[in-house]
Parts: sequence; structure tokens; C-alpha cells
Amino acid sequence: MLFRDAATAFIRHCQSIRKLSPHTIRAYQLDLTRFSQFLGKRAAVTSCDKTVIQNYVRHLFDVHALKESSVKRHLATLRSLFRWLDEDGAEIEDPFRGARIRIRMPKRLPRIIARADLRRLLLHDRPNAFADLTAYVATELLFATGMRVSELASLLDSAVDVDEGTITIIGKGNRQRRVFVPDELKSLLHDYRAIRDRCASSADTYLINSRGAAASPQMIRRLVRIHGERSSVRDRVTPHMFRHSVATYLLEEGVDIRYVQRLLGHRSISTTEIYTHVADSALKVRITEKHPRRGIVG
Repeated sequence: MLFRDAATAFIRHCQSIRKLSPHTIRAYQLDLTRFSQFLGKRAAVTSCDKTVIQNYVRHLFDVHALKESSVKRHLATLRSLFRWLDEDGAEIEDPFRGARIRIRMPKRLPRIIARADLRRLLLHDRPNAFADLTAYVATELLFATGMRVSELASLLDSAVDVDEGTITIIGKGNRQRRVFVPDELKSLLHDYRAIRDRCASSADTYLINSRGAAASPQMIRRLVRIHGERSSVRDRVTPHMFRHSVATYLLEEGVDIRYVQRLLGHRSISTTEIYTHVADSALKVRITEKHPRRGIVG
């Protein structure tokens, strides 16, 4: 069996049987296409051994200059493919079985938006242009709910209950969660929906572009970046920074980490725990600044 044929069959399995999200399917397709190009179009699945995998890791680092997290994702996709082939009864040796491929992740703390910059981003006069209004609504929703940009782009209009102040999000692995929006955002969301409904649109998503089509993740990233620039925020603002920020600031305010886990849709609480390091950093600064020892000993 050619590797590219196995990859095509695996993608069909992920779509029809595992019911993975379109975002995950696209990521798998990109990862498998890159590996197929590395192997060669006519390469067989049986040509993949431990040496090939190790060479591929070096190729990803040296040729494509990928970060450690991206390389780990590529390998995770390949592991899933070979695990599926094994479970499907294919008599193929899994190149990952017994292979020691360890990629050390650098200790990077999540990038958050400073409180002063958040104030600039959130305290705004209501924009007139529809694109600017969409950027403002996206910014508010990202910070209020901590949702991923892919989740915001695919958020259905029917999933936003403004009166109840609830939003139903379909996250990774098609896992559903419900989040809540502050009362002070309800009028903004009502107004956006009213303007949105007057547009000639057939999209069923809550956010749309000026042509009436569903807002893409790329469009939301661009709108958020421009909104940050217009708000005089010095650092480049990305949608994921709002997710990092709301998690960090909630923990700083003493919210139970399990609630933050549910808000973000993390399957494992260990994923949420990375934000405790940022919160601890802020705690260290505050204690150092306010510690009574300075006043006692002068």
C-alpha cells in the first residue's frame, strides 16, 4: 500500500467514524501531506521505519524550521495513522513501537495582554463600519469566554442565546461546553445580531464578513491585530492571547482551577495548570512589592 493511499483512507476514517472537527481534519491533512512529500509520491507504507521517522524529525527542524510544538503535532498525527493501521489489521510494522523520539519543549509561559492594554482594547466607542464592529465583538467574546479562534469562527448564530447570556461552543474532538457572557455585553451582542441579520447573508455562523460569508479564523486574526494597533497597544495582539489572559487573571482572582478548566474546554487539568505559573509570577511580584519586611526593617 502506498503511504498516500493509507493517509487518504485514514482521513476518511477520521471524518466518517471518529467525527473529528473540520479544523482537526485540515491539520491532519497538512501533516500527512508534508510527510508524504518527504517520503516521495510512490513510497510504500512499509518503507516507514524508525530511521525514516528520525530523519523526518531532523527535516522538520532543519529544513522547515518548525518549533518543538509543531514537530510534536506532526509526530502525533503519524502515530495516530500507524495506530489505526495496526487496529485495522494491516500487517505493517509500527515505526513508533520501541522508538525513542523525545522532543523537549522549551519552558515558555503563555503570553498575556497587560491589564492596561486590555482596557484600551475593551473600552471603545461603538464602531460604525461593520468590519470594525465585528473586530470589537470578536475581541469582547474572545476575552469573555476564552474560546479559541477556530471555535469563534465556527460559532453558530443559533448557539448564542443573548437573553440568557449563554454560548454553546463546539471545541476540540467535537466536545461541547457552555460558557457565559457578562450582562454588560448583551446589548452589544443584540446590536451586532440586528445589523448582521440585515446583511444579505446565508451563513449560519454568528460572525460574518462584510460580504455576508462566515468569518474565517484568518479574518478574525487580522481584525484583532488591526484593532490592537488602532487601540495603541504596543505588542502585536493575537486571538489566543485573550484566552491566555482570561485564564491567568481568573486564577489571580482566586477562581478555582477546575472552573477555568471547564471554561477553556481542557480535557486534562494539567493543561490548565500552565496558567498557574503565570499567576504565581504575578503573586511573587505583588508579595515582593507589598511585603511588610520593608516597612519593618526600613
